[in-house]
Amino acid sequence: MIKQNKCSGRSDGQRGFVLVTGMFLLFALSILALDVMNMSFFQEKMAGQGVSMTKDLMDTENQLRADERAFAALDDMSGLSLINQECGIMEFNAQTSGAMLRTTYYSPPPNGVNWGDGDGSKVLICHKYDNELVISINAVGNDGTKHSGHDGDYLGNCINGSLATPDDAWVTCTEKFGLTSKRLSWQQLYNI
Repeated sequence: MIKQNKCSGRSDGQRGFVLVTGMFLLFALSILALDVMNMSFFQEKMAGQGVSMTKDLMDTENQLRADERAFAALDDMSGLSLINQECGIMEFNAQTSGAMLRTTYYSPPPNGVNWGDGDGSKVLICHKYDNELVISINAVGNDGTKHSGHDGDYLGNCINGSLATPDDAWVTCTEKFGLTSKRLSWQQLYNI
């Protein structure tokens, strides 16, 4: 038989129910609060990572811009390791902490044709389809007595040997890429 509490009018089995329910709710709210706190901490870390990555990317971009400006200011390309010797195109790589960038940059030749000997006073031609010559810019022209009027002569390297004239025969670097220095490509590299 269940005894009744004289003061409250409840049985002894009901006394701890509210306490147990309250403890359970307090425990559930504590777990929820810890989960929200962890999520906020994780989001703050992610935001900090994003800010750090953006800063690294901007620092790397500034470094590349400085290198490209220094390259564009050169008036002699001799001895430089270019990816395109004729037109003066150089590849730049830079890294700052987690950001890695690669660009290609064009510096137009002063003669408007190609860099030739490196200082722009002479140009590179392919003579008779198989001999590369560096000649004076004054020896290039279409009047028949100059190299562009000769059969088998074209600007640049003898890419195809004696087989055929390349598609871009007698196309100058400034016709291909323009009269001003500029960035031709930009690539972000990922270290996975």
